[in-house]
Amino acid sequence: MLDFLPFQSFPSAEAAQPLLTLLRQHEIPFETATDTGELVFNPAFTFHNTYATFVVKLHGADFEYVRRLQEDAHRDALAALSPDHYLFSFTDAELFDLLAKPEEWSPLDVTLAGQLLRQRGRDVSADAIRLLREHRVVEQNKPELNNKGRIRLGYLFALLGGFGAIFMGWELYSHKKTLNDGRQIAGYSAHDRVHGLRIMTLGTASFILWIAVRLWLRAQ
Repeated sequence: MLDFLPFQSFPSAEAAQPLLTLLRQHEIPFETATDTGELVFNPAFTFHNTYATFVVKLHGADFEYVRRLQEDAHRDALAALSPDHYLFSFTDAELFDLLAKPEEWSPLDVTLAGQLLRQRGRDVSADAIRLLREHRVVEQNKPELNNKGRIRLGYLFALLGGFGAIFMGWELYSHKKTLNDGRQIAGYSAHDRVHGLRIMTLGTASFILWIAVRLWLRAQ
């Protein structure tokens, strides 16, 4: 059974209605959810929640098809755009970068970027865009780098009591990122994930040990 993956987030359910209407018109299966944010630990020993967002989820195989439907639905709106729209000042490289990351922009922006590049004589054929996005998927597949400092900090927290290390280790071990084609992969390298598991295990043991020591001292 195919999983539903986050496709696009909105500040409210009302803002998502144009997309939901489009999905229903084309009988594309979807799910919705309200993401209230997860507790996030940081080295300052504080926690915070992200703002609640309305999330539309699709099967990964439908991502590209729905993006094309959104672009087609917004073509008529381009004629009404103001001539001082911010995308008109974008360079070709910036517009191609936008096309490579459609999930970070509105469908209207993606459609306008394609039209501007065509007017400038650049190749924005379906094959060109596919290759552009495939290249980005390859880049996304590369694990995040420069985690040595975070790993060292995790071991230090584990030795100091363990509570913070549990969250840091879990984040290193379980963090995933969603690719442009809807697939989810591990966010960190196998080497860093092993360290994350060790930090989480050591942190848990250290946390239990510190609690046991404090209870023993109180009993004396």
